[in-house]
Amino acid sequence: MNKLHIALIAAASGAATPALAQDADQFTGARAEATIGFDQIRFDLATASDGREKQGDLGYGVAIGYDVAVAPKLIAGIDVGLNLADTGYSYGDATDGGELRKRREITLAGRIGTPITPNTLLYGKLGYANLQLRQDETVAGVTSSARNNLDGVLLGAGVEVKLLPNAYWKSEYRYTDYARGVVSNNVTTGVGIRF
Repeated sequence: MNKLHIALIAAASGAATPALAQDADQFTGARAEATIGFDQIRFDLATASDGREKQGDLGYGVAIGYDVAVAPKLIAGIDVGLNLADTGYSYGDATDGGELRKRREITLAGRIGTPITPNTLLYGKLGYANLQLRQDETVAGVTSSARNNLDGVLLGAGVEVKLLPNAYWKSEYRYTDYARGVVSNNVTTGVGIRF
């Protein structure tokens, strides 16, 4: 009986191994995606009276990436993204005041993920982001404009769910610190395809 029991366990283990090995393979290859969600940016303003301000708005973006299986239950990948939003903050008035507004964000990030079900990938990401801010400043009724590029460190986590053999849905949280008093929080959802 004991020998039969051991043989059955060994056979079951052998049958399960290929399935485990295929888990990570379900989330590999080139991909392209489009996202939409909530974009929040926090400005630490120059004057002590203004202090810190948070503003949120609709954000949307596109990304391309590539993932490989580095272990039976582990993928590693890279992606490049372009994110747009109309998030901004106005202060003062039409005579003496101004506006800070997010224009675009370019990201480059690596990610590591593990399948938690045959169709669901949980992942974390770390990377670089470049944010372009437009600042309009009005003094005595005269307005000047400038664009500033800020570099930041991006941290994120998300879930990807396979809907069809080559299509998936994803949801992601991303935090980026650009230093100089600017931080962004993004919560996005979207769809993608694998090639």
